[in-house]
Amino acid sequence: MNFKVFFYSITFLSVFCAFGQSTIEGDLIQLSRLTFDKSPIIKRNELQIDNSEASFQIQRSTFDYQFSSGLSLSNKRDHLFTLDSRNVILGNDDIIETRNTGFSLALQRKFRTGLSANINVDYSQLADNFPIDRFNQNVGEFISNHTVSSTFSLTQPLLRGRGLKITTAQEKSASLQLESTQYNFELTSSFELLQMGVAYWQYLAAYKNLAVFKQNEERVGNVLRITKELVKADKKPAGDLIQIMADLANQERQTRVAEQNLHNARVNLSRAIGLDERESTQIGIPTNEFPTIDTSGFDENIAVDLFINLAKENRKDLKAFEKQLQALELRLDLAFNNRKPQLDLTGFVSYGGMNMGNGVQQAFNSVSNTEGRNYTVGARLNLSFPISNNLARGTFLQNKTAVTDQEIATNNLGRNIDLNVSIALNNLKNSVLILQKAEETLGYYQNVFANEQIKFQNGLTTLLNLILFQERLTFAQLEYLQAQQQFATAIINLRHETGTLITMQENRLVLSSITNDIYYTIPNF
Repeated sequence: MNFKVFFYSITFLSVFCAFGQSTIEGDLIQLSRLTFDKSPIIKRNELQIDNSEASFQIQRSTFDYQFSSGLSLSNKRDHLFTLDSRNVILGNDDIIETRNTGFSLALQRKFRTGLSANINVDYSQLADNFPIDRFNQNVGEFISNHTVSSTFSLTQPLLRGRGLKITTAQEKSASLQLESTQYNFELTSSFELLQMGVAYWQYLAAYKNLAVFKQNEERVGNVLRITKELVKADKKPAGDLIQIMADLANQERQTRVAEQNLHNARVNLSRAIGLDERESTQIGIPTNEFPTIDTSGFDENIAVDLFINLAKENRKDLKAFEKQLQALELRLDLAFNNRKPQLDLTGFVSYGGMNMGNGVQQAFNSVSNTEGRNYTVGARLNLSFPISNNLARGTFLQNKTAVTDQEIATNNLGRNIDLNVSIALNNLKNSVLILQKAEETLGYYQNVFANEQIKFQNGLTTLLNLILFQERLTFAQLEYLQAQQQFATAIINLRHETGTLITMQENRLVLSSITNDIYYTIPNF
């Protein structure tokens, strides 16, 4: 009874665990979408976009409104000297107490034309216990003096920093850098999907290889069974059994190796997707088959120039390099402009007023009263120029070198794209020929082995020949699977090299673009 309880408990736990553990379907499309959700490299590249957006925001801040304000309160006590004439007025009190209240407001803005505007307002209230004002009138203690001043100024650079192109160079450069990062994100995402696709075809090949070895193991076992019957009928010597048993043991060893290869392929697939070790065990068996030549859209007469032109239209890394070059050219223009002297013309107008008396109304009267008001209108030129100007010259040379280097890198990238597309197309053409020959070879060896089995049963051939043709059939099956894998890999690699593997909008994958076509057909025009 205890044994039955134990047995049912174990069975229940096994079923519970089996259903409790979620399984990742071994579907190529589902795994592709999972890659975009899980891949740490894709996530890190997304952070690069965020970082570039932050840099762009920083450059835009140059043209933000800058508001500032200040408030000050002070109470000052001065002990007068004995000989100070003010002691006569103060009487027994020889201390001058001064109370000061002030605040300021300022607003600044730099425009993209290079013009800078500044407006500021200052207010000060000053009162002390000395009863005589500045006009020698006895007005009493702590009568406030209100002072208000406001200034509006415009500053226009005449040499360094002049012009819309120069003042916005850093902002536009950061914008181009952001576009470059976005283009690079699409390319790196395409590469990660390529890695996943290659790993998936390896996983499918490993799964099918294991099936071949198991099938081969069954064939050898069947030969052993037939040989035993022939030995009993005295049609074959008993020594043949040893040879077949040794061959069977070798086939069992190869099956174990194939199982290990399948495990490694599953782990590598999970690595490409971005899964951890526990999640890798949840990947189900592959459900997709290898692509076929007939449905791939392959045409041996397609010219390589068509694919090169397609790559130049779609390769996002080339566009990223071009945007980077434009950004560096803007910085070079800015560096060239910074070699000029700093000559700024400033025009300003000021308005202020003064008033005496306590109360809020008196503070406002300092602005509105005719008495005490003042006006100022003026202009000034400011010149600043380092004698040697080594900083500007060195910065210009660095930017000039960077532009030249980027031009070389962009041209080199275009050259390598042409070469890589040519290699990818040539690999595809060769993989088609290899696949056709591998399929033809497999058909021949299947017929040869079937005939050799009949001959062996009738005693018309030797055991050695049967084992030999059985091994050749196994090799033909494995080479056919390898050829299928190479053909599938060649398709996805050609799509990556031509920039037609994925489609993205606003830095997000267009899920509808992840279909069987990107894995099973070559790019169309």
